[in-house]
Amino acid sequence: MKRFLLFTLVLMLVFASIPTFAASDYVTIILDGEELVPKDVSGNIVRPILVKGTTYLPVRAVAEALDLTIEWHDETKSVLINSALIAPVKTEVVNVYINGDKIIPMDVNGNVVNPILKDGTTYLPVRAVAEAFGKMVSWEQETHTVLLSSFERPDPEEGKTYAFVNKASGKAISLTDRGLEMEAFYHYSHQGFTLTKADAENYWYITANNDKNFDVNGNSKNPGAKIITYNKGTADNQKFCLEKTEDGYLIYALSSLLPIEDSAGIVKQNAKRESLVQKWDIVEMTFSREKSNVTYFAITNAEGESLYSTDGLAYGYILDNYNALRWILTPNTNGEYIITSRATGKSLDVANNSKTSGDPIIVYDTSGDANQRWIFEKQEDGTYLIKSVHSGLYLSIGSDNTVIHAELNESYKQNWIVSVY
Repeated sequence: MKRFLLFTLVLMLVFASIPTFAASDYVTIILDGEELVPKDVSGNIVRPILVKGTTYLPVRAVAEALDLTIEWHDETKSVLINSALIAPVKTEVVNVYINGDKIIPMDVNGNVVNPILKDGTTYLPVRAVAEAFGKMVSWEQETHTVLLSSFERPDPEEGKTYAFVNKASGKAISLTDRGLEMEAFYHYSHQGFTLTKADAENYWYITANNDKNFDVNGNSKNPGAKIITYNKGTADNQKFCLEKTEDGYLIYALSSLLPIEDSAGIVKQNAKRESLVQKWDIVEMTFSREKSNVTYFAITNAEGESLYSTDGLAYGYILDNYNALRWILTPNTNGEYIITSRATGKSLDVANNSKTSGDPIIVYDTSGDANQRWIFEKQEDGTYLIKSVHSGLYLSIGSDNTVIHAELNESYKQNWIVSVY
């Protein structure tokens, strides 16, 4: 499967054992579980943009990721996706055609919005892109991530594993340590559930990866009862009917004949109503990912250039090695951190135990010595100064674009944005 990369920039994180880091408008795009790095026609990276609070995605990047042809017709300002040039209409705004049909892009509130042409790249609001390409879309606020997922409405098959993605929230039923909850859909293994035929013709057992079945808590017949997982049995409160409709599935519990819904992030049964909170897309889990317990970070400046490690330590843009941009921050009891590369397992190190301003920073086998410990000093603008415990000097970029430690100065090259990655 193709791998795509767009590194995440500048997010707000509140995490018990690590510093609080700054937020920004940069976002990550995940398409069918893979991270997408958008590029223009020349192969240059283009990032999503925010306009009046709406996230816009570059159309070409998504189209090419889906193996669709895309052309630009300059005379009529038209983007042709899987479309021949059949007399597009010349207008003052950019036109977008998909499979021969002109699309009318709308934002999340249903308002018509015009495509944006910026630096030769056409952008559309994320929801318009998703609907144009037949994708589910959801937004994960914590990590500023746009999730685009393919969906089909297959007839359920015995023994296959599916995710249940809510039509209203775009989130998937997930087995957490607190029970069944709604989370952003990442194709994680704890979001997959196996279907097994029950004794009734149209009813199914839905089994989680803890080998327990969906179960109406307490065999309740009442609206608002939670759906939990429980030891496998044959009672009616573990049998569910999947009713296919034009805009998704209804999932009924046999014991109560009530449909299940996303009730503010909790899975419950409730009285039937005309609401998308009770409609579900059933997505076959052809692949899954394990959710990591480790939080990784990117260390980036305001221009989007990042620290990365492949063999040694470098600084700038890198597109072909996802883990090279990822760093693990390990705290000690003194509020100091060891900064370790995900790719190499080596840590930021003041070379040769130097205390001289301008000398290099490298990556070296992790020792935890003072020359590998760092203090994050938060600034008023939300960025961080990163100070060496050993030298008292600050992580910086030198005039020759090497990574050094140096005396504190007014240069933005000492201000770092630390973001979940």
